[in-house]
Amino acid sequence: MDTKPQPVKLEQMKKNIILGLFSLLALVFVSCEKDYNDWDVEEGHERLFKSLIFEVSKVASTQVELKFTKSIDATKYIFEFSKDSLLFNQIVKTVELSSASLIPFATSTNQTKVEYRELFSELDGDSGYSVRMKSVNETTGLESKLSQIFFRTPAEQLFKGYTPAANNLTVNWTISPRVTKVILYDQAGVSIREISLTDQQKTTGSLVIDNLAIGTNYVVKILNESNVRGSLNVRTTGIFESTIYNVLPADNATTIGAAISGLVASGSKNFTIVFDKNTTYNIGGDITIPTGVNDIAFVGVADSNGVLPKLLNARFRVQTQINDLIIQYLNTTSAAAFFIDLGTKNVHNINIDGCEIDNINSIVRLSGTSVVNDVNVVNSKISRTGGYGVFNVAAGQVINSITAQNCTLTEISTRFADVRVATKINFSNITCVNITTAMGHLWLFDNAKPVQLTIQNMIIGGPNGGAKINSTNGTYASIPISYTGSYMTKDLIVDARPLTGITAVPLDVYGLFVNPALGDFHIKEGTGFAGTGVAGDKRWF
Repeated sequence: MDTKPQPVKLEQMKKNIILGLFSLLALVFVSCEKDYNDWDVEEGHERLFKSLIFEVSKVASTQVELKFTKSIDATKYIFEFSKDSLLFNQIVKTVELSSASLIPFATSTNQTKVEYRELFSELDGDSGYSVRMKSVNETTGLESKLSQIFFRTPAEQLFKGYTPAANNLTVNWTISPRVTKVILYDQAGVSIREISLTDQQKTTGSLVIDNLAIGTNYVVKILNESNVRGSLNVRTTGIFESTIYNVLPADNATTIGAAISGLVASGSKNFTIVFDKNTTYNIGGDITIPTGVNDIAFVGVADSNGVLPKLLNARFRVQTQINDLIIQYLNTTSAAAFFIDLGTKNVHNINIDGCEIDNINSIVRLSGTSVVNDVNVVNSKISRTGGYGVFNVAAGQVINSITAQNCTLTEISTRFADVRVATKINFSNITCVNITTAMGHLWLFDNAKPVQLTIQNMIIGGPNGGAKINSTNGTYASIPISYTGSYMTKDLIVDARPLTGITAVPLDVYGLFVNPALGDFHIKEGTGFAGTGVAGDKRWF
């Protein structure tokens, strides 16, 4: 028998020996391997993991919303606010939030991606803030590293508005305990008066500033110590350095006209005619402005509740020509006549501000061959107009522009404007509601003499006396009209000529406004109205 080893068997034996050696080495290495998931932590470096996200989601003048994600094992989060740029040398606010009290804004199966959003208030407007955050486990004492960001709050506007008079003005602001003083500046920005607020003024959110110059621009700021919480450009009523005539309770159209004529004869050219608060005047007709007057203002003094002096059956006329005619803060009726009627007269500007004008045919009527530069009606309430339209300009007149801004129009008959000449018309932030009166169309123009019409942020609505409404009384190929950015309620039914570009609201006036029947046109809360704070008369915001 041949006992010589076969080559294949010898090779197999070598492989078995090598595999055995490798197995032995593997056992040695396994027995010596360190558990890298259970290493010792160097003292002073053991901590919680900080949040993956820490950033600003929203910022307003006095508050900020911060977005951050969960830190595993944290029982609370500490936020520090400093009025510097990431230096944290001026810590002005510290807030601690318990993890147990936080409600996730967005959940996740990955705990490090659970998102929170928290609101921090009582900040100063127009200020830069650094904020840093750390998470803490109160049981172990472990803390995370700091996360930090910088943001800036926009300027705050605490003022709600103001009511001017010839020699004083009343400012009103949103009531807040964090106000200490009001500073009055001249138009050049020079401080001329500092007023420390009393407890009563802080409680009412109102201040009367006396001994001011007539017809003068000022700037008023309200502060909490050195932090400005609101700024307002204001102007007293009347005409600067003009002759003042205080209307007597028994005065009427004839006696007022005579008083002005007497002052003209004595050398005066500029006038401020003042109607006192809490007074009703039986005017009884046309107040005619005599030849020789340059500028004239008819102004009212509102009482502490904003109620204006009342003029019954008051109308204004010009004998020949004047420069500026100003009417401010008066409540008037006009016995369905024209409020200002200019037949072949020259007037530079007509400015109506803060008035309540009721029962008129038109606010302004131009006929004959009148020449007027600009007509401006602002911050006013106009109600119960007649068949000529709110503004009426006959053919042959010369007028540069007509502007209606921040006005509330109610029960308007026929149309907004009947204008037969080329001019510019601007309607912005208008709230118009017709409940019982029917308005057939908004505009009547001469297509051969086209106007430039701009309509912005208007709200128009109401059952309109049961009548359908048109944009215009005819088709104007040369006058483009757009209502984009404006809104109409669903109870206003449009006829053949549409309000192109207007947004229809799925609410009637009773669903949109607080109480339209009683003249309260604030937007109801919870309506989801897209134009809230943008469209309509701003005084209803």
